[in-house]
Amino acid sequence: MKAGYIYVLVHPSDPDLYKIGITTRKPEHRLTEHNSNYEEYTGQIVKETGQKWELKEFHVVSDPYWAESVFWGTTPFADIPYRYGVEVERMDWEQVQKGLDAAKKAGVRPGPGPLPDRVYAYTASIRKRLEGRGITLLGYVRSVISGKANFRCSNGHEWRTTPSLVGEGQGCPECGTGERDPEEIRQRIKAGVICLLTHPDKPGFVNIGLGYGTHEEIFRGRPWGDWETHRSRNVEEVALAESLIWELLGEPLPHDREPIKKDLSVAEDAFRKLTYAMHKEIALAEKAKESASKMI
Repeated sequence: MKAGYIYVLVHPSDPDLYKIGITTRKPEHRLTEHNSNYEEYTGQIVKETGQKWELKEFHVVSDPYWAESVFWGTTPFADIPYRYGVEVERMDWEQVQKGLDAAKKAGVRPGPGPLPDRVYAYTASIRKRLEGRGITLLGYVRSVISGKANFRCSNGHEWRTTPSLVGEGQGCPECGTGERDPEEIRQRIKAGVICLLTHPDKPGFVNIGLGYGTHEEIFRGRPWGDWETHRSRNVEEVALAESLIWELLGEPLPHDREPIKKDLSVAEDAFRKLTYAMHKEIALAEKAKESASKMI
């Protein structure tokens, strides 16, 4: 980001009317443009009143766009979603000074914060589904079903689409590279289901069931006998899910995986926390991989 200026213009027609602007050129050049371009809002005021804007003061700033954002963040007008390039407002001078003081101290816009654990987990999931398909994920996946991500096939074609579509088997839209049947992908990544089980004749006890495949495939054989599914969740890392749910229930593995005496509400809370716990563990592993790759 090139350093520049934040400047304040005043207009003779209204002592409380201020134009706040930023530029990487001399503020005097922008003043001339504001007074001569009648298509801009500032120029319209000049045309209507016959009076020109005057340069009241300007200050050097390291990051003009960030300084401007910080300025408006100190005002009651900061919640306006989009100013559409119109930085003209009626304010008292004390408010303008407060904004300028903040803008002068703003420095350079801070970099992005650390990625949430779920982003690492989503990214790891899609990369796992792309293995052996000749498709590379470019960057991170911030949302699997509602956002967009960038991909590149082995033939060099790049495209942007919803990650879940590619994860479920969609190939390159230009050459078809990487197209797979969803069932093939599910079997290869060993996706499965983890369940919180209850028993009609054993109140106060819960158990954990898990299996590889779809709900229908697993439940068809009634693998847990008279134990009933109270909660269930699709998971791609079945072993990790099992390890974490027992830990959340206060009974970390290894043990014989027999039913345990546990209040159902406590077990339900543990099951709700499972997704977040999995995201955290997967994120730790992915961060370690990133750190290792940077050291190579």
